Amino acid sequence: MNVLKLVEYRKKANMTQFEVSKVLNVSQSYYSRLEKGKNFPDAQQIIQLCKIFKCTPNDLFGVHGVYEVAFSGLIDKNEN
Repeated sequence: MNVLKLVEYRKKANMTQFEVSKVLNVSQSYYSRLEKGKNFPDAQQIIQLCKIFKCTPNDLFGVHGVYEVAFSGLIDKNEN
C-alpha cells in the first residue's frame, strides 16, 4: 500500500487516526501501523477505507487496474 496515500486521504477527510480506527473497528496503534506500512489491511478493511475516504482501491494502492476489478463488486455489494 502506498503509505503516503493513506495518510493523505485521512487528512483530506479531516479525520484522526483514532477516528478512522474506530470506523474500522481496530486499535489506533494498528491503524498507525497501516499508515506506516508495517501492517497490511485485509479485504474488508480495504473496502471500509474506500468508503471512508470515498476512493477506489487503486487510489489507495497507487496502482491502476489491478485492484479495481477485484474489489469493485465487493464495494458495491457492501454499500447497503
